Amino acid sequence: MSHFLVTPPASRLRLVPQAPMPGESLSSLFDRQAQLWGVSRRDLMYQTASTSGLIAKRDMDVCKGDFLDIYAEKAGINRQTLENHRADESYPLMFPRLRSAYCPMCFEQDASAGCTPYFRLDWARIFLTHCQRHSCPLFRWPHVSTEGMRKLPHGWFMGEGSNQRGLLQFRQDLMLAKAYARGVRPKKPNSIEAWNTLVHFETWMYQLGIGAPIRLAYDDRRSSIERNVMDQTVALARSETSNGRLLIDESKAISFEDQRVMSFAFKVFTDRCNGVRIVRSRTPRQVILSSEIQSMACRRAMLCMIACSFRCTED
Repeated sequence: MSHFLVTPPASRLRLVPQAPMPGESLSSLFDRQAQLWGVSRRDLMYQTASTSGLIAKRDMDVCKGDFLDIYAEKAGINRQTLENHRADESYPLMFPRLRSAYCPMCFEQDASAGCTPYFRLDWARIFLTHCQRHSCPLFRWPHVSTEGMRKLPHGWFMGEGSNQRGLLQFRQDLMLAKAYARGVRPKKPNSIEAWNTLVHFETWMYQLGIGAPIRLAYDDRRSSIERNVMDQTVALARSETSNGRLLIDESKAISFEDQRVMSFAFKVFTDRCNGVRIVRSRTPRQVILSSEIQSMACRRAMLCMIACSFRCTED
């Protein structure tokens, strides 16, 4: 029996009926299902639909075709419901294994309402680093497997609230998020200006649909702005980087009081080949933003700098 729970045969697998929550990404739904079964992302996808499941696993948030039909049947979910939560484009999103951004205040409200906290599709956007609902920073969820599966506390699946043991990082994130939401932080004038500039810029882009994972009707102005923001950000990342740090001239530097919220240090995405550490070459592609610059604090700092050239946001 224990073996069956670990590796349930695909022909017998019947998932717990669990419809996606408002704004939830498909990868979040799959992660919740996988954790309920006690299996990995890969195992859940493979055991659900074998080959097509492994293909869908490459980017679960944009998966389509036969896999969604099979998953909908086994999870007891209407196929169109899943389709409504699917991203049309993957390029505006962080790399699949790096979609760990979350809002602590949203999680607290989910848990307080007796719901299992879940990851919103919007949180995976490259050009969104704060919560549109609470006007607080997004943070990185610390409990992530090597394949990118985001693991939640067992108590949250049991309907327990957010006040549980073993959630030290979550409580620290929540405390800082509430301080920003209430306007208590930031405190320094230059940090307040930087934060307000960032929030205004990201909100402006969000409302225009720039970097939206859902395909929108073609708009020349929106498309032009999106290319401009992407090109400027990539150019900044390529020209100002060395050894995993952004080298910003003092006249351009942003001195921010909360380094976890906004700073210029970041990890460079690396691979290992035969035990040798290899840094992927930087080219003017979206992969630079979606995978190489993993630090959300660094993305905020870069977007804040880019915002200065977009005074047209008042138009």
